Amino acid sequence: MLWKNQSIHYKMNRVEWSGVDFMSVENWIMFFAVCFVASMTPGPGILSVITHSVYHGAKKSIPIILGILSGLFLLSLMAIMGLGVLLESSKVLFAWFQYIGAAYLCFIGIKTFRSKIPLQTSSTPEIQKDSFIRLYSQGIAVSLVNPKAIGFFSALFLPFINPNGNIFSQFCILLLTLLGCSTVSLFFYSMGAQIISPSIQKYTTAFNKITGGCFIGLSVMLVSSNKT
Repeated sequence: MLWKNQSIHYKMNRVEWSGVDFMSVENWIMFFAVCFVASMTPGPGILSVITHSVYHGAKKSIPIILGILSGLFLLSLMAIMGLGVLLESSKVLFAWFQYIGAAYLCFIGIKTFRSKIPLQTSSTPEIQKDSFIRLYSQGIAVSLVNPKAIGFFSALFLPFINPNGNIFSQFCILLLTLLGCSTVSLFFYSMGAQIISPSIQKYTTAFNKITGGCFIGLSVMLVSSNKT
């Protein structure tokens, strides 16, 4: 009877796949907590979603959100394939990726800083229509601007993967958890931006300069981090 109770307790605290246990429930909860906090922390992706949602609403920000999620998926694949180690071993390649990412963020910042597009209201005709592909591509680019993210994903996934279990299944569960947390976070910020949009209609210029300055600040931080 004691043996059966221990067996039941063991199975309740392990996730099993085809008879091979590979991850404890406690580890998954820890991973979920880390992902949730990281996904709620503001960064270039969230800032892009907020900016577009304020102007055009949450519904029209879906392409950017899908692009960001696709970028996170690509970063996860790069991390699991060991490209993070390759970038870290080549300082020149790493620096080039970092400078390209910083330049892209700076470009978005200057463009937003100088923008004079008014916020959309029910009585205001839409001035600019971006295609789905353009917004989707912007979301992917924003996700991939920082090569250090690959190292972060490597550090995020590897400690929670049991090498004695099924690697592919573990990676799928961790990746779905990460994308799920990111989806909730991005839509949370998008809906919040849409809600506060009417309150800042009179401060369009100030909003453009603040968000543009944030993008430029992120680009400077990205370049500066390469020197540390």
